[in-house]
Amino acid sequence: MSDHKFEVEVNSLLPSDCALYLVEKFLGEGTFGKVAKCRDLTTNQEVAIKITKPSHRDSGLFELNALAEITKLDADKYCLIKFLDWFEYRSHICIVYEMLDQSLHDFMNIREHRPLLIHEIRTIARELLISLKGLKEINMAHRDIKPDNIMLVNQASEPFRVKLIDFGLAINPTDMETGTFMQNLRYRAPEVILGLPLDERVDMWTVGYTLAWLYTGFHIHSVDSEYTVIRSLTMRQGMPDQKLLDNGLFTERFFTLTEDESTFVWKLDTPEEQIKKTGQEVKFSRCCLSYDDLKNFYQDKTKMREVKMFIKLLRQMLEIDPNKRITPEEALKHSFFTMEQPSADSEKSNSQESTSKKGHPQPEKTTVPQEPAAAPQEKSRSEIKDDEGEKSNTQAGSRKRKRSVEQSQDPEQPSLTEKAVKKSRIEIKEDIIQQEAAKSTTQSGSRKRKRGVEQNQDHDHCLQRESAVKKSRIESKEDVLQQQEAAKSNSPAGSRKRKRSVEQSQDPEPSPQTESPSKKRKTW
Repeated sequence: MSDHKFEVEVNSLLPSDCALYLVEKFLGEGTFGKVAKCRDLTTNQEVAIKITKPSHRDSGLFELNALAEITKLDADKYCLIKFLDWFEYRSHICIVYEMLDQSLHDFMNIREHRPLLIHEIRTIARELLISLKGLKEINMAHRDIKPDNIMLVNQASEPFRVKLIDFGLAINPTDMETGTFMQNLRYRAPEVILGLPLDERVDMWTVGYTLAWLYTGFHIHSVDSEYTVIRSLTMRQGMPDQKLLDNGLFTERFFTLTEDESTFVWKLDTPEEQIKKTGQEVKFSRCCLSYDDLKNFYQDKTKMREVKMFIKLLRQMLEIDPNKRITPEEALKHSFFTMEQPSADSEKSNSQESTSKKGHPQPEKTTVPQEPAAAPQEKSRSEIKDDEGEKSNTQAGSRKRKRSVEQSQDPEQPSLTEKAVKKSRIEIKEDIIQQEAAKSTTQSGSRKRKRGVEQNQDHDHCLQRESAVKKSRIESKEDVLQQQEAAKSNSPAGSRKRKRSVEQSQDPEPSPQTESPSKKRKTW
């Protein structure tokens, strides 16, 4: 489309000739240009100006063409950014908008991707659906909804009130051609990936996926490639209808037509088949979460009724077949919005009160027959240990969700939830100390028993030593007597006695031959 045709179509948006703007700072930069925070010197009002690069002048004129239709709507009523003015400066198309707070992408980054509470998600969801309803009324599709293009109006004074921005790709749905490449891969609708007929229902898909991202704090399926997106969707929601796949221009990129009982059906490629088909490595950076996983993800069981309604709405917003996908009008009448709800302030207060008392969201209470409670002294140690272990596991499992209860208006300020977390950690630490003390007592008792055995052994050993000492004393006394006898035997008389004793030992009964010589000597 030529610049001349653009200028004719945007003729209803006459540029201002007298406005003066002072650039205070640049807020961001993209492919098509920059966004600057400026001050209108005629009104002293802060504004945001989108400055398109000269090389992308057509993009600026294209956005002005969309704004010519969008300005027919009440921007505040339909949660759309308010268009104020436009002008051209040195071949730059400059579009002036109202100044808003921050994008949902920046907001989640600041709070380190902690999930939002269910009533906070409800507020954002309602306003985004109102935006889609308004765009549908004027036959417009945004085509690029993502957290970067959803702005918080003023988080301090109007918590979670949002507006849709950036209409650089907005178009009449009847002008959307099948097979057109659009949307960020992470938020790309399946009909875009499969090459199906396109219309404004692609926006319902991206709004639903954005809400799931706010609910979990991360992407609920792998977004490494179009194949991993399709594979994740089939894992969660089952195979798409065969007729739907028959109409897809790009179905053969991810599916293979196979013969089954004389009929041809589409079969999803395995990772190995996909690698062989494309020559590219298949990666899965995240497992696909089922809807049951999403339902159980929310730890505050007192809000399970709202959570179940939200997951039910999410399923209808994320239908693979766009013909089965819920419309904005139907979604706004969904029970997730129509069910009686406490105000946001009271719900937030109740949530913080419950977490400050117990350290984590309370589980859902059920009515069951109760037996008389046992006296404290009758409760066994194993039961106490099991109770403490269950309490510890519950506290540990809810820490991640518990962080989301903090005040989103001031993420840096410690909340009651953080104090509750610290309290629970102290309780767990005390439990561990008590267990260590019990263990120490047991070890101390075993050491006492060991010392008693050792003492008994020492006593036996002492008795053995005393008997050994006595024995040694007796033996030493006998040695002394023997020494004295030996000393006596060293004398002449002693030597004669020894000689006789030796002779006697050799011949205890002397023969007559021995006696006669002695008698002869006596006669001499």
